[in-house]
Amino acid sequence: MEATRTHPPTAGRTRSRVRGALATVLPALLLAGCSVGPTPDSAPVADGPFAPHGAMGYVVCPTSVTPLELATRTPEAPIPLPVRGTPPLGSFAITTSPDGRTAYVVTQTATARGSTDDVVIPIDLVTQRAERPIVLPGHGATRAVVVMHDGRTVLAGDGTTVVPVDPATRSVGTPLDLGPGRTVAGMAMSPTSSTLYVLVQDGVVPVDTSTARAGTPFLTGLGLSSVTSPHGVAVSADGATVYVVGQGGADFGGRLVPIDPAAGTVGAATGFDQFGITDPAAVAVTADGSTVLVADSANNWIVTVPVADLGTPSGTVRLPTGGSAASAGTDHPSDLVVGPGTTGAFVVSGLDSVLPFAPATGAFGRPIRVCEGASSLAVTAG
Repeated sequence: MEATRTHPPTAGRTRSRVRGALATVLPALLLAGCSVGPTPDSAPVADGPFAPHGAMGYVVCPTSVTPLELATRTPEAPIPLPVRGTPPLGSFAITTSPDGRTAYVVTQTATARGSTDDVVIPIDLVTQRAERPIVLPGHGATRAVVVMHDGRTVLAGDGTTVVPVDPATRSVGTPLDLGPGRTVAGMAMSPTSSTLYVLVQDGVVPVDTSTARAGTPFLTGLGLSSVTSPHGVAVSADGATVYVVGQGGADFGGRLVPIDPAAGTVGAATGFDQFGITDPAAVAVTADGSTVLVADSANNWIVTVPVADLGTPSGTVRLPTGGSAASAGTDHPSDLVVGPGTTGAFVVSGLDSVLPFAPATGAFGRPIRVCEGASSLAVTAG
C-alpha cells in the first residue's frame, strides 16, 4: 500500500514511500524481571517494498520532531507530538527503527489529573504522523531510547529503569531496575551483539538484552554532563570499544574514557584540560572508525581524538554562530551524531539549530533552523 507524506513537501521536492508492515508481535523477553509478556508466535517483520528517500535526520524538541534531509541540509515541516504541556528541556530523546520506517520519542506529558506521565511516542515516518503515546510505569527522567536489532522492541530509559516496550501491541514489559542512584542518562546498543550499554553516574552498566540481566558496572569515575544528552556513550562499529564522556578528576574537567567489554577493563582517561573543556555533552565515532568526536557544551567546540592515540587529542574546532546565538561560539551543543555514508556529522546546538560538521576538515556548514528547544538527533540511511 503506497502512502505519501501528508505535510507540505519541501519546495521543488516530492517524495513517496511504500509502507511495509511492522511486526504485530514481539519475541518474548521473559528474563530476570524484564519480561514483555507472552508472545510465542512472533512473526518476522515483513519485507515489503520501501522507496529509498535518502539519508534523514530527526530532531526532537519539546512538542515536535523536525525531519531533516541530510544530503541537502533541508528541514521539512515539523511533526507535532501529542503531548500536553512542555516537558523540561532534556527530558526527551529520539531513536529510529533499523528499517527507517518508524521513530520513537521518550518524553513526558501532563495528564488531566494534574500529574505527569512518562511515555514512548511512535512516529510513522511514512505518513509523518505521531501515534498515541504509550505510558511507561515510572515517573523519573526520560533521557534515552533505543531500538533492538530486530526492530520489534523499544528500550526506554525511565528514571533508574530500562523499560521494554512492544510498539506493535503497545505492551509494556517489566522494568529492569539498575539500582538507587543509577538514573539512565544515555544508552547505546552494541552493533555486533545483544548488549546494551547504559550510561549512569560514575559508570556504564552492561545489560544482556537476551537475558535481560544487568552485569557488573564499568566504573569510570565520570560525573554526568550538566547538559542532558542521550549520547554521552557510543560504541565502535566492531563492538570492541565503548566510549564514554563526562566530568572527572580533581578539577572535574572534561574526560573521555574507553572501555574494553571483552576484557572487562576500563582504559585510562583522556583529559581535555589543556583546551579548557569542562562539560562534554556527547560523543560519536567517525564513519571510518578512526576518530572520536566530543562535543563540549561549556566551551562550544568539538574536540577530535584519534583512535590510534587516544591519549593525545588532536585539537578543538570552535562552533560558529548558530541559529539564534548572539555571537560566535555560543551555541552550547547538546548532541553530536555521525550521519550515514558520507553525510558527515551533525551537531544539535543553539537550542533551535543543527550544524553540519565535516570531521576530516573541521569545517562547519550553514546552521539549519529546526525547532525550538532541540535536544537530540537520530538518523536513518534511507
